[in-house]
Amino acid sequence: MKIRPSLKLYFFISVVLLGSVMAIGFSLLSANYFINGLDKGLNIVMKDIAKTATVEDGQPIDLIGFNIASRWQDTPDIIQKNFVSPPTEAGQLQKLKDQSSIFSIPENIYFVVLTYTPSGEKRFVSKVILEKNRLDANAAKQPKNRLYWALFTALAAITLFAFCLVMIMQKIAKPIESLKNWAKSLTQENAQAPPPDFSYNELNVLASLVQNSLVSAHQSLEREQQFLSYASHELRTPIAVIRSNVDLLKRLSETSPLSDKQALTLQRIQRAGLTMSDLTETLLWLSHKDKQNIALVPINLHEKVKQLTDELNYLLNTKNVTVKIETDEARVNVAATACHIVLSNLIRNAYQHTQQGLVEIKQQGSRVTITNRHESDKESAQVTKINTQEVSLGYGYGLGLQLSEKIINRHGWLYKVADLQGCYQVTVDFDGHDQAT
Repeated sequence: MKIRPSLKLYFFISVVLLGSVMAIGFSLLSANYFINGLDKGLNIVMKDIAKTATVEDGQPIDLIGFNIASRWQDTPDIIQKNFVSPPTEAGQLQKLKDQSSIFSIPENIYFVVLTYTPSGEKRFVSKVILEKNRLDANAAKQPKNRLYWALFTALAAITLFAFCLVMIMQKIAKPIESLKNWAKSLTQENAQAPPPDFSYNELNVLASLVQNSLVSAHQSLEREQQFLSYASHELRTPIAVIRSNVDLLKRLSETSPLSDKQALTLQRIQRAGLTMSDLTETLLWLSHKDKQNIALVPINLHEKVKQLTDELNYLLNTKNVTVKIETDEARVNVAATACHIVLSNLIRNAYQHTQQGLVEIKQQGSRVTITNRHESDKESAQVTKINTQEVSLGYGYGLGLQLSEKIINRHGWLYKVADLQGCYQVTVDFDGHDQAT
């Protein structure tokens, strides 16, 4: 199952990372400015000291921690050891430091600068800051402690920032959660009620759009249901007229026999009338409201199965299909019209879409199982392959099976579909619970 990302979590992590990167970046920039500022100040001090001190060749002097020499060879040995060559650019501070990592405090720092006195004499001013000179035994742990304090301060700042961000997100996310819960609670009954205030104008506009869309969808569905109800009701009369006139023609044909073509045409009209009648009854029944009280009557299932198979046998004309029916005595209390519609559509589907092979109808108690078995004929196999693929994508073939499943779901009956290789099986149990077959 694909894990869908959380917009709230994504926003939180993104902002925390952005804030952390900005804090670290500005901290490094501030530290760099601070160090550069100290270096520039030290450079100025070293230049001023060189101007005021009197130095001769071979006689360097130490003044307030600074060594001043007129020649490079007169500078301290430690300076000459760390700086390979003397500075050549006047006024440019040269600095070296012994540092194990970028996050640690330098152990030893060496400074040297070349400058000139007002009279133009050359001066080398140097200073050495050694760890052993600036730390005593009690202060040996100060650099590490300062690092820990810096890390603690950074974590505390990030935690405070994350807390503030969570509070802001809660203030923004709470109305969004309310909008989601309100949208989930919308039904056809409360969709017309004015939406609540979600604090922000954008959310209120979105709520209005959701409400308008839902109301429009409900209105379209209601118009569709009304149309189906009216159309199905109006179609019952002409269909009844067609079927009654077909019966009349059949009786008249007993006295005046019809030709083969006329008899075939009459049979086609009769079959079409039967199909239209079943479909009209289905649509009319589905157009009723879900909460209507439907009377349950005892139905003899094995008689109903045999009746429908006899009525629909015309669908197997010109087909090499064998029908095997196995029933037993069983009576169930169901809605008679719904039961008739479901069984008629399921048997019709099996007859219509079996070109060659076996249709097996098994009724045991309240359960009816209809199985299509196809033979391995190439043309039949091709049709079978197409049929089983389409069945697996929906409820089956045609409008009838889709309407049948709606009826089954409305009554809570058990409904199973098994799409096997070369076999398509449908099971419906009018008791509505699973049981041993």
